[in-house]
Amino acid sequence: MNSPAQLPAVLSDAMSTLDRALQNKTDPAQIERLYDLIDNIQMREAEKRFNFDFVAAQAEMEPISADATNPQTRSKYATYARLDRAIRPIYTAHGFGVTFTEEQSYDPSMRRIVGFLAHRDGFLRRYQIDVPREIKGLRGGDAMTPMHMVGSGMTYGKRYCLIAMWNLAIDEDSDGNAPRQPYRPAPAPRSMDELTDPHTGEVVDHLDPFKLEMHEGQTWADFIEPMQRYLNHCRSIAEWDEWRLLNQDLLLKLKESKPQLFRLFERNTEAKHEELTK
Repeated sequence: MNSPAQLPAVLSDAMSTLDRALQNKTDPAQIERLYDLIDNIQMREAEKRFNFDFVAAQAEMEPISADATNPQTRSKYATYARLDRAIRPIYTAHGFGVTFTEEQSYDPSMRRIVGFLAHRDGFLRRYQIDVPREIKGLRGGDAMTPMHMVGSGMTYGKRYCLIAMWNLAIDEDSDGNAPRQPYRPAPAPRSMDELTDPHTGEVVDHLDPFKLEMHEGQTWADFIEPMQRYLNHCRSIAEWDEWRLLNQDLLLKLKESKPQLFRLFERNTEAKHEELTK
């Protein structure tokens, strides 16, 4: 768990506000809103760290060669054991764990295999695939015993869930003995604090001010986080004022509807404002 010194500024301020509210015996409804705010911030921070480590782990994963052949279709595939040996050391080194379970499918003829990709910071992502309950041969007869079907269906679902989870490439043309190209690791992921152009996704040194938008389903965190980052990268007070002017409608709405959250936002950008006005 992060120590207070490691907490993101917005989360640290929210927890400090909650602590003061508890000490002052503030209205329970207000305290509940603070708890909801902190939960929202924590979830977003956990998701950011999940995505950051996911990209780093995926960058180390190479195509996996097939190691088995389906005798009926004569197609090659990579067994679950082969996939697991290839990628488990990578994803566990980056703080991930994988588990599987079975859930009821809406289609009674299908089984639903569900995979969970868990991260050490608490964020969890869900994947699923439906597989047939009965596995028939090419001529329509039973391809295996009922007990064999249970295990085979689970293994099949786990295999394809894992492939989808990490977007794995299976090399069906290689028997595992062909020479491979030397692996060149992807560039190390950049810091999450760097400035990113929202239109191109590229890391940049500077952005011209523009108006942010909020869409249905988004929360105030989707506005506050980038707005704080843009303000804290300003090079002049004129640029600061332009950012504020272009986004004054959302800032005013934030101030009116979420005054405590607005005060946290102001505190998180106050130091930069003082620097620019010296």
